[in-house]
Amino acid sequence: MFRNVVEQARSEGLNVKVALFDTVTSLPGMRFPFEELTRVCKDEGIFSVIDGAHGIGHIPLDLKELQPDFFTSNLHKYGSMNPRDRSQGLTMLYRWLYVPRGCAALYVPVRHQHLIRTTLPTSWGFIADPTSFTADKPNILTPVGSQRSAFEELFQFVATSDDAAYLTVPDAVRFRTDVCGGHDAIFKYLEELAIQGGDIVAAALGTDVLQEPDLRVGDKSKLRQCGMSTVRLPIPVGGQQDGKLSSPYPPVAAEDVSKVVHFLQVTLNDEFGTFVPVFQHGDWLWTRLCAQVYLEPKDFEWLGGVLRGLVERVSKGEYLA
Repeated sequence: MFRNVVEQARSEGLNVKVALFDTVTSLPGMRFPFEELTRVCKDEGIFSVIDGAHGIGHIPLDLKELQPDFFTSNLHKYGSMNPRDRSQGLTMLYRWLYVPRGCAALYVPVRHQHLIRTTLPTSWGFIADPTSFTADKPNILTPVGSQRSAFEELFQFVATSDDAAYLTVPDAVRFRTDVCGGHDAIFKYLEELAIQGGDIVAAALGTDVLQEPDLRVGDKSKLRQCGMSTVRLPIPVGGQQDGKLSSPYPPVAAEDVSKVVHFLQVTLNDEFGTFVPVFQHGDWLWTRLCAQVYLEPKDFEWLGGVLRGLVERVSKGEYLA
């Protein structure tokens, strides 16, 4: 399909220069076929720019093998709640690599480093255009005799950026190795728990998990090969569904979706001390679940019961109060 879009664009006289895609999409949460798209980009002469926000620490990544043109990933991720201590409210735990915000990585192979001339915000390492009258002026912060490249100097000091989070990365890696059993063990646990947890919550709600529509019994979903599952809530939107799915609950009007989402997420936090994102996808509301090393199947059983009760409250119009 991606090749077809490229060919269609070229047939219209357009030149596809850059393709931006995820490792794991956010909403809905599922693994994206980024490896295959990167290969297609190479074949077609297109820059591959991979948004790996949910990448490092979440799924196996080998940039030497993948060879993207540009890759970025968060080493931190969102606030999460430990359901064994619901008194703490929404607490900041750190996933996927277990470091505090903000901590991210940018990978630019040497062949492309000349294309990157500034940080955001622009700081002392700014690389002037070669034709500029300032091109021959040295960076005053670069030590005499420095062996670092201009690209390395560019990111050496970035304005008021707080670098403290980066200092925690070695300890986070040691924690994953020494306490959690290593990266591979974590990847395996996250994927297996996300699959099991998603199925548990879907069963509690009488719905299903988002995956390939033509998946046969016994086949493994490629979209679910990550630490996330996206589960359909039995809350239809509008009066018309696709005819294949039904719900015992009345639909909510399209204009009320934001009210329902707000009610669910605020109530989850205020009454149950946890959080899962709720969003509309197609004609239904869905929720995204994330596995983590401190979670077990019983945590998803608890969440399934909580969500079932909240759906009942939505059906009674409590979100309108």
